[in-house]
Amino acid sequence: MSFQRLPEINLTDMLTLIINDIVIRTDLFSHIDMSRLLVCIAYNRQRGRGGTYGKLVPLRFKDGLDVVYFRGAYYSMPRIFHRGKRLLYLVYFYIPGFFNLGSREKLAVIFHELYHISQDFNGDIRRLGKRGSSHGHSKTRFNSLFEGELLSFCEYAQKTPFIHFLRMNAEYLEKSFSRVLGRRMKLPKPIVVR
Repeated sequence: MSFQRLPEINLTDMLTLIINDIVIRTDLFSHIDMSRLLVCIAYNRQRGRGGTYGKLVPLRFKDGLDVVYFRGAYYSMPRIFHRGKRLLYLVYFYIPGFFNLGSREKLAVIFHELYHISQDFNGDIRRLGKRGSSHGHSKTRFNSLFEGELLSFCEYAQKTPFIHFLRMNAEYLEKSFSRVLGRRMKLPKPIVVR
């Protein structure tokens, strides 16, 4: 008996659906406008534990500023549009590392990246203190700030079709689908404007 591969899967579409559901169901993220956040995938060949699983890229600077002055030059982030709207955030998930995590760990990475988004949803990150402003003084404490909401969503996810996708690892995706698709975009960097 031969194994029939499924035609294709789009990883960024699936992750966008899951993130949209998280935003709808989690008051902590009610400030997020999904039309101004874009999900991408990137490749990270680092094997084993401790690699990068996800990354939030804010498309504005501190306090939502479009331009900042730094070391004698003015910088701006590239303006990126999707479906007619200027994006404020990109969120990347890394292959194979992210996809080789368990379902709860995948959701923990998603929650972690979403929690970095400023409460003002202005293109800046959530700032937690002066030192180590993106995580505050401790990454463990940072992760504890959304732990209750994460556990609640994990319970909910177990009863949805999302759980099947969340349980797939990189090898399963490669073997089960003829094509594994996803939006790729070069990581945007600040550019000198004057």
